[in-house]
Parts: sequence; structure tokens; C-alpha cells
Amino acid sequence: MFELKDLPSYDTLEAFGSLYGNPDVKGLQTWLIWASATQEMLAAFEANLARACGLSQTQFFVLLLLKRNPDGLSVGALAEGVSVTSQTMTRVIDRMVGAGLCSRDIDPADARARLVKLAPTGDDMLGKALPSHYAWVAKLMRHFNAGERQMLNQLMFKLNKAGLLPGGTNEAG
Repeated sequence: MFELKDLPSYDTLEAFGSLYGNPDVKGLQTWLIWASATQEMLAAFEANLARACGLSQTQFFVLLLLKRNPDGLSVGALAEGVSVTSQTMTRVIDRMVGAGLCSRDIDPADARARLVKLAPTGDDMLGKALPSHYAWVAKLMRHFNAGERQMLNQLMFKLNKAGLLPGGTNEAG
């Protein structure tokens, strides 16, 4: 989580760059603006989900994964799909099962294993969350024309391909 609200001025960045050997002060400034905007966007995303249907980001993504996989998923697959530990996902699923949003069923391929499946209440909740989410994204993205959206996509794919972020396709370096 990026927590810096009071971004330093360019002069401050230059002074620190001279003092501590930053070879790319403009790059740092761009990164700070980007990281701050990303954090604000994610906080607004969470707030919209909470307001619309009382879901956390993790619960929302679990519901989406279960909707896309009607035969169910293991806790491990859900954890990987949402980028949390299996232990964290187990706690999330415990709460979601308790709320009736999903169920844990015996895996027909392995009676020792359990599959998490979307429950009707979870499907209803997703039906409530998605229209609000789509409207929120549309409101956010209306600030970018088609060329800017394409540029954002290209830049994010480029960064991901460079392997500098989790999920990147190449080794960093």
C-alpha cells in the first residue's frame, strides 16, 4: 500500500537526488504521482464496493472467480487468483461461507479435498456489485480518450513484460 499523501516538490526530489545519488529524479516524480493516483483509485474502488454491497475487494474478486468457474475452485487456486496466502484465503472463505455467499463442497475427483462454489446468495450479491462497479469504472475512465486508454494499456503491458512486477513474464534485470 502506498501511504504518502504529501508528495514532495520537484526541488525536494532534486535535493535528495543530489544527496543520495538518484540518477532519475523525473522518473521518481512520475513514479510518485503514479503510485499516489493508484492508491487513491484503489481506495475509491474499495469504498465503492463497500457502499454498493458491503464487499471487500478480495470478496468481490472471489465471487468473480467462482462465477467464472462454476464447478468450483480450491482455496489454493482462489488464493493464487487473488494474490493472497492460502491462510488468508481460508479466513476469507470462512466468512463468506458464514454469510452464505459460497459453499465448500467435496471434490468429486478427491473426497479428501474441498471445492469452493458460488452460492445463490453470492450470485445475487455479484449481481448487485457489478452494475455499481461498472458505473464507477466508466466514470473513472471517461477522463481518458481512446488513444490515452491504448497508451495506458501499452505502458502497463510493457512494465509487466519487463518482469519488474509480480506476474511479469520475464525475469527482472
